[in-house]
Amino acid sequence: ASVGSIGRITTSGDVTLFPTPTVASFPQGITAGPDGAIWFTESGANNIGRVTTTGQFIEYAIPTPNSYPLGIAAGPDAALWFTESLGNKIGRITTDGTITEYPIGAEMASPNWITKGPDDALWFTELSLPGARIGRMLATGEVTSFVLSPEGTTGQIAAGPDGALWFTGGVFNSVSRITTSGVVTEYPLTTPSSFPTGI
Repeated sequence: ASVGSIGRITTSGDVTLFPTPTVASFPQGITAGPDGAIWFTESGANNIGRVTTTGQFIEYAIPTPNSYPLGIAAGPDAALWFTESLGNKIGRITTDGTITEYPIGAEMASPNWITKGPDDALWFTELSLPGARIGRMLATGEVTSFVLSPEGTTGQIAAGPDGALWFTGGVFNSVSRITTSGVVTEYPLTTPSSFPTGI
């Protein structure tokens, strides 16, 4: 929420809210960490947050000011990886809070959501201007971009059960699949202007 809290819901529907230490931190991406804690991005505070299941928080400031962290995912290396949408970087944070940043290289790439792929690379959507791309980053920081369209936008991305990555496309009005070699297949949605985002 924009006021700054992480929610926990049980399978029976009971909700507990844990307010973040920074007010108006605007949490967005969230993932389970390799350390048993929950990790999340704080777009409003320019932090990466960590919270235990009992509500103890630690916040880590991102070195690049106003980077607008958005997506976050556990990587193949016992660290967390996150996007810096306005910083045009992919960040890596260890469970002890050490942050390393990797510039994407492409001007105005604006990385949004991120996931670990079946090939142990980090895959992310880029709200490129103009157009849209899917990015792939190795743990060494090497980036490959796959251009999708000069006019479209991308939403979230997730590893699928078929050894490929699946992502949503807003302007495309579709759910799409990209193989680890970069072959894209689009599946248009039947409802016009549905603007899919999460997946």
